[in-house]
Parts: sequence; structure tokens; C-alpha cells
Amino acid sequence: MSKKKNTGYVKKASSFVYWILRAVFKPVLYLLYGFKFDYESSKDIRQPCVILSNHQTVFDQFAIGVGFKFGLNFVATDTIFRHGLLSWFMKVIARPIPYSRGNQDLPALKNMMYVINNGGSLVLFPSGNRSFFGDESTIIPGIGKLVKKFKAPLVLVQLRGGFNTLPRWKLKPNKGKMTASVTRVIQSDELASMAIENIDEAIKKELNFNEFEFNKTQKIIYRGRRKAEYLDSVLFYCPECRSMTGLYSKSNEFFCRDCSMKVRINKYGLFEKINKADGIPETILEWSLLQLDYIKSFDFSGFTNKPLFCDNNVILLKAERVKKETLLGKGDIKLFADKMNICGQDFLFTETTMLVQGIQKLIIYNKNSVYAVTAPLRTNFVKYMICGYRIRNIILKSEGDYYGY
Repeated sequence: MSKKKNTGYVKKASSFVYWILRAVFKPVLYLLYGFKFDYESSKDIRQPCVILSNHQTVFDQFAIGVGFKFGLNFVATDTIFRHGLLSWFMKVIARPIPYSRGNQDLPALKNMMYVINNGGSLVLFPSGNRSFFGDESTIIPGIGKLVKKFKAPLVLVQLRGGFNTLPRWKLKPNKGKMTASVTRVIQSDELASMAIENIDEAIKKELNFNEFEFNKTQKIIYRGRRKAEYLDSVLFYCPECRSMTGLYSKSNEFFCRDCSMKVRINKYGLFEKINKADGIPETILEWSLLQLDYIKSFDFSGFTNKPLFCDNNVILLKAERVKKETLLGKGDIKLFADKMNICGQDFLFTETTMLVQGIQKLIIYNKNSVYAVTAPLRTNFVKYMICGYRIRNIILKSEGDYYGY
């Protein structure tokens, strides 16, 4: 009897393995994060299908995983496949599909189609990045065209309460409440008859979730001793004095060392004004918009020979698809009017796109290469990303309004 031929594709996830994982993670998620999935909303869903969800926390894949009765193949950025034994274990148990955001990833697309054609189910986070400021990050263009190709039911899931439970900058979660449910199912026959623009519109309608608008009516209380700690790793602009170097966080308080502005994050995840904070908005989302508007109007021309920003003790790594990263150097990261210099190596903004992974890692796509930059806590990579895209748009005279999130 001949052996079954190895196709080289990622196999369909095992429903039995996922049954075991659900038994473990369901109580853990409830105890740690107060998480509940609305199982009534997903009880009639069967394989194959394509599941899309908004992206709020680092554990969203587990939150989605407990909500369905069958195995799920998650489409995940290939950066998580560069951790040796841990990545190998994850591949064997969960069978995720690696995807590289740097270019059109044909192997990933073939793997996704293979799973669907073999009766499996896919899970994607179309923004490709968890929320920085409480709303959904930009959904990847073309997602409607992609899901239509699979000819399988489209399942749309909404996660709520995750941003305030474990904000991107926090190391430990707040005690609160997080929920998830299926909000819409588009069957394959309906999907086939829909225009791609209408599919895109349906996806955005269900996934463009705003945490602060949601909590205006829900009034969920989030308890934690360090709600603001490391907030300076995503916010860098002080609306009171326009400093981009003075913000600092400690415990529940966030303040500017240049003008003495001070606010506190309260039990609803909102800012309470303490000192010199007349111009400070109520939410981090509103603050982020002020920050972005300032960068859009900023004159970078005076920073050709001197850096606007500089941070120390960073590590530059060369990254390859699903392989371990290679050390290139250690040193500083500096932002100039046309480039970044990282550990002595120049990255021109006209040749570079980037994203922040987690909070301490900057992923850089430069020509045909991928690099990773890591740094100590409190290093703000968001400012490099936002300014980098702004400068790129200026030099290329682009009308683009994408800033990495």
C-alpha cells in the first residue's frame, strides 16, 4: 500500500485538537479577562467557512477559537513563526497559515484555498494589526475580493471590551468584561451574487468597532492599578505644549514633563483632567487624532542633518519568511527628513513601509527585504511609523492617508 503523498500545504486544523484547546482556554479566558462568547450566535455554523473578526488584543485568536465547534486555521503574520521550538509546537497543534504583509503572498493564498477545498475553515483579522487607540485599524484593501474567491460562507465576528481589558501598551490586563458574537453570516450563494464593493462594505460595517462609543452605553468598569503605564509607547504628542518628547506614564497617571500637564485614566478607560489639561480630550482615540493632525502639519525640512527623534539601545535584525531572525547590529534609531538610520544602516522612506508589532517591535519592509527592530520598554515606535508614512507621502506627492494603522 503506497503512502499518502505530502502536498506541502498546511493541513486542515483538527476539530478534536480544538475541542481539547477549548476545554482548556474557555475557563482561563473567563478567569483572566472576564471573556464570554455568545454561543447561540455560532451554534448553527458549519465547515467550510471563512471567519473574519476585528482585532483588539493579543489573545484574540483564543477568544475566536472557543466560539466554534470545529478546527480553525488562523492566518497569521509570518513573524510568529520565527521562535524556534515554540513556533514548531504551534504549527503542529494549531496549523496556522503564515502570511507576509510585505508583498503579495501567493503561498499563503494557496494554503488558504487548500484548507477551504478540503472542508476546513479560515480565520483572518482583516486589519492585520490589533487596535492602537480603541477603534479598528485599517482593513486591508481587497479583502472582499479575497473571500469571494473561496466560495464558502462568510462569518463576521465582533469582539467587544478587549481594548480596555488589555490595551496595547499594557503588560497586565485590567479586570473588566469582554464579549464576542457572530453578528452576520453571508451564505456562499448570496456572497457569489454580491458585488465586491458590497462585500467590503458589509465587512467594514461589522468590524469597524469603536470601544469608546460602545462603552458610552455599556458603562463597563475596568479595574487596574496601572491603567496608564507605558501609554507613552503609543502617544508622543502633548496637545498642551506641542512637545513630542515630554510625555511619561506612571501607574494610572499620564503627564508631560515639559509643561506639567497631567491626566488620569479612570474606571471607564477615559481621561480625567488633573493639571493644565484643558486641551486634553476624553479618550485616547481623540488624542491620537490630535497627534496625527499635528504630524500632518509638521515641517520636517529642518531635520535633514539632525534627527527629529532618536532612541537608544535598539537591536536591528534581518527577517526571513518563517525563519529565525538574524542579528545585524545594536545601537540607535534616528529619524531624519528623508530616512531612518538604524544601527548605522539607512532606510529611505521612499523605499520603506513599516508596521509596529506588539509594542516593542518595528517591522520594516525595504525593497525585497524584511527587517525587525526591537527596543526597551517605553520606546515609542508609533512616532517613527506615523512620521515615516507622512514623509513618504510628502516626497512621493501621494494623497494616501495610511499611517500604519
